[in-house]
Amino acid sequence: MKKSYTTEAINLKNYPLNDNDSIVVMFSRSKGLISAVARGAKSPKSKLGARIQMFIANSIMLFEGKNLDTISQAQSLNTFSKIRYDLNKLSYSMYIAEIVNTFCSKQYNKDENSSFIYDLIFDSYNKIANSSNVDEILLTVLKFQLQIMNILGWGLDFLTCTTCQKELESDIYYSKSYNGFLCKNCAFESGQYIKINHKVKEFLYDLSKTQISEKSKYDELVNYSFLDKCFQFMKKYIENISHKKTKVFEVMDNIRNI
Repeated sequence: MKKSYTTEAINLKNYPLNDNDSIVVMFSRSKGLISAVARGAKSPKSKLGARIQMFIANSIMLFEGKNLDTISQAQSLNTFSKIRYDLNKLSYSMYIAEIVNTFCSKQYNKDENSSFIYDLIFDSYNKIANSSNVDEILLTVLKFQLQIMNILGWGLDFLTCTTCQKELESDIYYSKSYNGFLCKNCAFESGQYIKINHKVKEFLYDLSKTQISEKSKYDELVNYSFLDKCFQFMKKYIENISHKKTKVFEVMDNIRNI
């Protein structure tokens, strides 16, 4: 007899298995990243069809399978519906899903971090859905970038030099080869670095310690240009760790140009 279990899970993507069934990739509170079959989900009469769309949080019951589990029941907890009607919200939400799919492989299943990651995704999507402008979206995504890296053990150290461990001064230097910040002396010795202004350092450090739903002391002082530069830096940092280039923004740009 197949074992069943229940968990909370957020849909990150789905794709067809055959003419009737779909596969849903979800991040769950108790089991991390999981893939499951939604039988008959493509039927107009299916109760699962509407609940397996991207960016929906469900309380689900599943039956364990040899290769894939099967979704038995799903009850929506939050549909984050406003994400679907705004291309900026949709783009950055897809970016978050891409990060989770890249880093949260099966090794995180049943890991103690899964509940923290689940809450981080849930709070981020909720905040993005209810954002009134792109600045608010970027602030949320920056917090997500910083905090997901912290949870996974790839967090940036804003206080000490990656190589000599000395306390960093106001301006810092990022080294791609070291995947971290260097002091002035170590940066010059490395030969390859990007200078990071102390304002960027202080801002990102503050965001890394600020909950998704909370405001940082810099929220009212920053503009889109500054936020986008910070986002682009974090995006490149994450791509450098994963050795995988983000594709979602290229796709969304093509959609905008249609």
